[in-house]
Order: sequence, then C-alpha cells, then structure tokens
Amino acid sequence: MKFFADTANLEHLTELTELGLIDGCTTNPLIMAKEQHYDFEAHLKEVLRLIKGPVSIEVTTNDYDEMIRQSKEFSSWGKNAVVKIPMIKDGLRAVATLTKLGIKTNVTCCMTTKQAVLAAKAGATYMSLFWGRISDLGVNAKQVVDETAEIYARHNIKTEIIVGSIRGQTDVNEAIKRGAHIITIPPNIFMDMIYHPRTESTIKEFLDKWDAFVKSNPMNKPKQEDN
Repeated sequence: MKFFADTANLEHLTELTELGLIDGCTTNPLIMAKEQHYDFEAHLKEVLRLIKGPVSIEVTTNDYDEMIRQSKEFSSWGKNAVVKIPMIKDGLRAVATLTKLGIKTNVTCCMTTKQAVLAAKAGATYMSLFWGRISDLGVNAKQVVDETAEIYARHNIKTEIIVGSIRGQTDVNEAIKRGAHIITIPPNIFMDMIYHPRTESTIKEFLDKWDAFVKSNPMNKPKQEDN
C-alpha cells in the first residue's frame, strides 16, 4: 500500500515528507488554482524537486494535439513527472500515443470498472478511481475498486490503481481494505489520521506517571547538612 498526497502545497508536502508518510503526490487544475501560483511551471518544478516519488500533473485541455504538447512539456520537468490525462475518447488516444513515447500517464476521473479497464488497455501507468464522486452517484465505490483490482490481478495488468476523491478518515479506512495500490489523500486528512483523543490521553498518563515517579525518587531530594 502506497500513500500519495493530493495537494500542490509546498508547506504541506514538506511536512508530510518529513513525517515519512508519502510515496508521491497528485495534482489537478483545481488544486493548482487553490495555490494561487500563477507561475505554473516554476511551482510544479519545486514540487518535483521536493517529492522523490511520482508527481501527477494534469493537462488543462481536452484537445488531443494540445494534450500531447502539454504532456511532452510536463514530462521534461522531471524524471518523476506523470501526466494526468482525462478519461475521454481523445484522452485514451493520447495515452496510447504517450505510452509509445515512454511518457508515464495517469488516467483521471474514472468512475466505473469499464473505464478502468479501458485506461489500462490504452497503456496507462496509473488509473484514478474517484471514491467520493462515485459514491455521490449512489454507486458502491468499494465494489468498483474491488472489481477493478480483481480484473487487473486476473489478467496480470500492470497499471496501478489510485483511489482519489478521499473526503474523510472513513473513506481512507474503507479504501485501505480494498485492492487499490495507492490512495491519494488531502493533507488535512493525514493530520486527522494521526490524532486520536484516547491516544493523546494515554500518552499524557504515561508521562505524568513518569514525572511523578522521578519526583518521588529519594536520590532527587536535597541532602541535609550536618550541624
């Protein structure tokens, strides 16, 4: 199981890297817009330098020729760059072309097992199923991930499954139990995963007891001077 950070925020990525929690990161146009960095290239080059694992950078067009142009540019920014391509007809065409060029791809916005299979067939390095958005449709996201993982394993498909659109700890808990290779998680949810009130109170109890023990040690009491 690998964890990616679903963010382009350098401060958050630095913290998660120092904690040793992430194996890569994913971005998209919405994530980039939230960062308010208008020098798109400079910012993502910083992310690529910071993160040692795969960094997904999404194209900002649905036009085939422009997807190919952007993909070539993005992939030149770092060896760990992965180009995110939308799950549309021209997107699959682009993935097939980019695969022949040796450019790594991540087919994004997949909602069904059928789409996941098509992405793999086109040659995607990664394929992203959107857990939260699948659930919004009234569809069982667990079943979609399980079916996809089973099909990939049965047919020895090398494409790695990323589960994204994670909205809370419950989503993480459920997704971990599925057959995905990677879960991409927003930074705030990582922090929520670390904290538990019972953990905090237990740690405090241990430290308080130790502090009381140390203070009760006779060797720590000041010696009385002889008259």
